[in-house]
Amino acid sequence: MTTALCETRHDYELIDENDTYDVLTGRVAICKDYSDKKDKIAFGEYLLYEGKIDAYELELALYFQKQKYITIGVLAVQEKFLDDRQLCVVLDYQRLGGKGLFGEIAVELGFLSKDEIDTLLEMQKESHIRIGEVLILLGAVTREDMEEALEEFLV
Repeated sequence: MTTALCETRHDYELIDENDTYDVLTGRVAICKDYSDKKDKIAFGEYLLYEGKIDAYELELALYFQKQKYITIGVLAVQEKFLDDRQLCVVLDYQRLGGKGLFGEIAVELGFLSKDEIDTLLEMQKESHIRIGEVLILLGAVTREDMEEALEEFLV
């Protein structure tokens, strides 16, 4: 059986007896069984379980990734696809409606076309920094070790 860290909760209540509780951080690490081929673990989780990085380095890298993530709405305003008022209307609609992706709502309201959403999604994808690059920037692994681990992971 292979297990992987798939979610960290900030509450202190254990969900079931298989959950583990990190006393130092006050977090519950929820684990999944990845022995079934249909479930895949993320590359960061692979590095953690292979002992190439520690949990702190992975959490720091994921936090860094999240901070550098540009939302579609912000990108749409930066690229002049939307103005500030339209952005607020879409976000209010999303918040009050309780669900729906930003792009779908913007198209539904007539603010953006499907092609414009596709362009923004591609721009967002290009601006995304990969977990391996973050770990190299943080000094958690060398570029050579990262490339070797990536080759092993993809096999």
